[in-house]
Parts: sequence; C-alpha cells; structure tokens
Amino acid sequence: MSEELSQISPKSIGKFEFYKLGASTLNQLKDNNVFKQQVPEEFKRRKPDGLIINDKEIKGFVEYKQNKYLQTEEQISKIVSDWKEVAKSFCNLLIISSGIKTFWINTKNGKSIIGKDGSEINLLFDVKTIQNDSVTHEQTKLIEQIINQINNVITFDNNSLQSKNEANLIPLAKTMWQKLWVQSNNIPEKCLYNVVELFVFKFLSDLDVLNSHCNFQQVLSIRNNNCNESALNYYARNSRPEIQKLFPSGNDDTSIINGTVFVDENGDANKSYSQLFSELLDCLNEFENKQGSFRKIDHNFKTRLYELFLRQSAGVKRWGQYFTPRKVVKAMIKMINNTSFHENSRICDPFCGVGGFLLELIAEKSELRSQFNPLNGRVNPKIQLIGYDKGTDEKEDERTIILAKANMLIYFSDLISDYHDESFLKEFTNNAINKVFHLLRSNIGTFGKIDDEEYDLIITNPPYVTSGSKSLKDAIKSEGKQKFYEEVNGTGTESLAITWIIKKLKPNGQALVVVPDGLLKQISVLKYIRDRCFIKAIISLPQKTFYATSKKTYIMSLLKKRNLEQQTKPIFTYLVTETGESRDTYRFDIPKNDLTEMANLYNIYLNISQDDFKNLGGGWDKMQVNSV
Repeated sequence: MSEELSQISPKSIGKFEFYKLGASTLNQLKDNNVFKQQVPEEFKRRKPDGLIINDKEIKGFVEYKQNKYLQTEEQISKIVSDWKEVAKSFCNLLIISSGIKTFWINTKNGKSIIGKDGSEINLLFDVKTIQNDSVTHEQTKLIEQIINQINNVITFDNNSLQSKNEANLIPLAKTMWQKLWVQSNNIPEKCLYNVVELFVFKFLSDLDVLNSHCNFQQVLSIRNNNCNESALNYYARNSRPEIQKLFPSGNDDTSIINGTVFVDENGDANKSYSQLFSELLDCLNEFENKQGSFRKIDHNFKTRLYELFLRQSAGVKRWGQYFTPRKVVKAMIKMINNTSFHENSRICDPFCGVGGFLLELIAEKSELRSQFNPLNGRVNPKIQLIGYDKGTDEKEDERTIILAKANMLIYFSDLISDYHDESFLKEFTNNAINKVFHLLRSNIGTFGKIDDEEYDLIITNPPYVTSGSKSLKDAIKSEGKQKFYEEVNGTGTESLAITWIIKKLKPNGQALVVVPDGLLKQISVLKYIRDRCFIKAIISLPQKTFYATSKKTYIMSLLKKRNLEQQTKPIFTYLVTETGESRDTYRFDIPKNDLTEMANLYNIYLNISQDDFKNLGGGWDKMQVNSV
C-alpha cells in the first residue's frame, strides 16, 4: 500500500465521494477496494489526480492543473487526449480544473458537455475548497446533480444535458379527474384537490423526496401483493403524514395537500373508495411506463391545470370567484413598472385565490424567481410576495389556499428537483410557500388587514358583487374597522377593495387591478382614485373574459401620488376585442389576442415623458385612437 493510500480520506459531494490522489496507481486503488471495476492492463499504472466514486464505481476522473496550463485550446486538448481513453473505460466524465476555471469533458467523444442552458458547463470544481470543506451547500448540490445527470444522460452522440422531453400531464390529469368525478359524485373542484394531491405524491416519489417505505412504488407494491383496501390504508397512514411532515403547515394551519375523497377529515382512509384509488394508481403507473417519471413537468401544465377544470360547467361560478385567465394575468404582468422589484420591496395580491398572479409573476420575472434560490442552505427572499385568501375554520374554506401552496410547489418543480433533502424542503416550505400564501380565518378576510405594511406593487382581481356587500360592511363595522373605509361612499365589494388597495400602496407604488364597469360609474369612487393616484391606463376587456361573469370589466393601472398634484399626462386606453381564447365554456386557444399589442403599446406609453407628449401633439392622439 502506498503512503498516500494509508492516509487517504474521501470528501463527500452529496452521494458521491471525492478522492484527492496523485501518487497511487489505478491498480493500487483497485487492490485496496477504492473501486470495484476492472482496470484494463494498459491503464493499471496511470495515476489520476482525483476520482469521483459512488457505490465503489468510478463516476468521474479529475485532473488538477495550474491555471497557466489551461490557457489555450491546444493545452486543454492535450490533457483530454492524455486521459480520455483512460476515463472512458470507467465513466462518462473527465473534469479538468485549476481551481479558477473548470472544463467538464464527455469521455465518450472528448467534447465539452453542454448544460441545460445550451452553453458549455463551467461550474467550478475546486479541489482545495472541497478538501477544506469550504464549498457552499448549494455548490455541492449543483456538482452532485451535474455528475449524476452526466452519468445518466451523456452518450457518444448526446453531449447535452438539455431535457429532450418534459412530461405533459394534462391528458393524465383529465383522465384521473373524470374517474373521480364519475365515481365519487363530487363537485369538479373537490375532485381537482385530489388529483393535485396524487400528482404531488407521485412527483415527490419520483424525486426520491419520499423514502422507499412510503413512496408511490411502495403503495403500488402493497396493492399488487395484497388488496386495494390495504394500499389506501397504507397511503393514509404513512405517505400522507410523511408529505405533511416534509412540508409543514404554516401559521394558518394549511399545508400543500388536503384531498378529502380518499381520506376523511381525520386523515383516516375512506375504504369505500379503495377501488377508485387503485384505478388511479394504475393511471399513474401506466403513464410512467409509457412516458416516464414526473421528474420533469411541462411548464404548460403549471398554467393550464386549473383552466382545464374550469371548463367543466359545474363549479364554474364558484371557481370564477378566485381565478383569472392566464392570458390576462400575463398581460397585466407585462404592464408592471420594473422599479417595483428592488431589495425590501413588497408585492401583494390581497385576493389571491389559487395564486396565479404571484406565481406567474415569479415565473416571468427572473429577479423574483432568483429570490427563492438557497444560499448556504437558507431560503431568505429580500423581496416579499404576499397573497391573502379569505377562509374560516371550515375545511371547505381552506382548499383554495392549499391549492395555491401546491401550485407553488409545482411552479418550483425544477428547484425541488435540484434540492430535495429534508432540511431544504422544510426551509423552502417555511420561508417560501408559507410566507407567500396566507389563509385569513375571518368573515371579512383581507378587509381586516388594515394594519398591514404598505406595498410597492399590488396586482389583483378582487371580488366584485353588490349583493351581500351590506353584510360585509356590517361585519367590518362589528370588528371596529369601518373608519378605514369611510372616505369612500361606494357600493359593492369592489369599492371596499379599491379603498384597501389605494390605502395600502406606498407613495409611488403601482396597482394593477381588474374592476367591473359598475365601479367606473360611481362618482365618489372615481374621485377618490383620482385624488390619490395617477390613472395610468384603463383597458377595456371583452364580455365573458372571466369564467364566472358576463360583466363588462377593465384593467386599471394606478400610480399612487406622493403629494396632491394634478394629473396632466394622458391616460392610456385600449379596447381589447379578443384575449387569445374563445369566450365560451371550452376556452379554446384562438389566434387573435389583443392583449399582446396592448401591453407592448402601454410600455411605449410609459417611456414617453410629459414633455414628449406635448411635442407629439396630434401624433400621440392618432396613435391612441388607432390603438383603440
């Protein structure tokens, strides 16, 4: 045994072990059980600088060179040529690093490996920081993931880690929903909760988040070896509690799952649905056999899932209370002034429903998405996103915010795929999911949050009904909060909502709000808006834009005044005739979508100064008329 081997101590890189070497031959390493693969005769005396090992198999060779030897293509090609054949005998990966720059090489063809972003992988592999345990938790996880992907994906012909296919779960969701609806005789949205729960169960199983004793394959095995009832009972007693442990409830006592077809409110199995549960297990298993796992989810699934179920006639009216079509959401997001996104800024949807505005905002704005990336194992967003939804102590009233939380898990499927150890999952749940979405257990919901800090941006589609608004005002009065709303003598919940929105905006804060035409006919409300805000835009939406109402609606863009100055800049107006989807129960995609042009023109309008307006004169008027 060499002196080096007697002193060697591997360093952990996730599930991999890294051996820093240099003096030991491959034959000596094999003889001392560092790895178990056979060494070709011609390579027995070769001495690698480092090896990456998993389960006694070499998964990567490491060559550590001074930076001066990695300056030209010729220098790098020589190192590749020296080690490619050796490394190819054992694995797909050769890492060449100076501690300043790193090259990740496919041993099958000697070419640089392409990452998911389409460019060569340049993630630093620094032997010194690995040896002294100063690599960050996040960098360790990234190195582990890339090594794992390289060994599973890379071939002679495939030099890229880019995903070729992502699972489109919409047909599967529709099939499962149909079975649930027919056999359980529940309303469509209640069936959806259970589809989402089973999807979460399968997704977390495929990511190896759930241990083998409670994952999908274990439950399926119990069903195959015993009976349907045993499988459902095992799921209720083991799998669901494990998910709830990994994703703990927030202060509002809601988590990411709450289906109540297969289990009762105490979490016990509903044995009468054992056969249905078994059929849905088969649906999930058949999908995996034909199309693969849930590890990669098509991003369209994230935005289309809820719209798919809204097409069902039953439950549309109820769902419409908290759902805004995604094409409208995306257009409103494009209208946001990007000055809203700065450290310590606060963004709110006070009537968030299933979370569409905030989640699409995260998806569309990289500066928001990056806020949730872990740093040293912690998730600590500097920009606050907050969504409120009204509820009571009744289980039925919890489900909307639970769907929002489950929806957030799906939106961050790539992050969960990359970081899925128990400590991170709890960190992400507590400091992301539970800090973004909140159930307000009160009859007045958001209207009672009058002591909330002010916001830089509010984007929302508030409830707008006239019937029942008197009882809401009475409830506000009974809680002693009527003074907050007394300045506006309006009718309907929309007048209460616009009052809350404007009062909770910071000076120079922006609001993008969907309002009904009835609000624009209330003189006292319009005066209140005009006195406190610059009206930037009024966008007319076509009737039946929303699922639950045929009311005429508008998008208003407001900027809260710092002082009581008068508005002199013209208001941007646009008449939308089509929104990119049919306005019937089917909601098919159609070619015409005025929302795209509207948002583009609005952003041009934002960049035109007051003086430019004066200079444009009739030219701007002509542009505005043409837009309308």
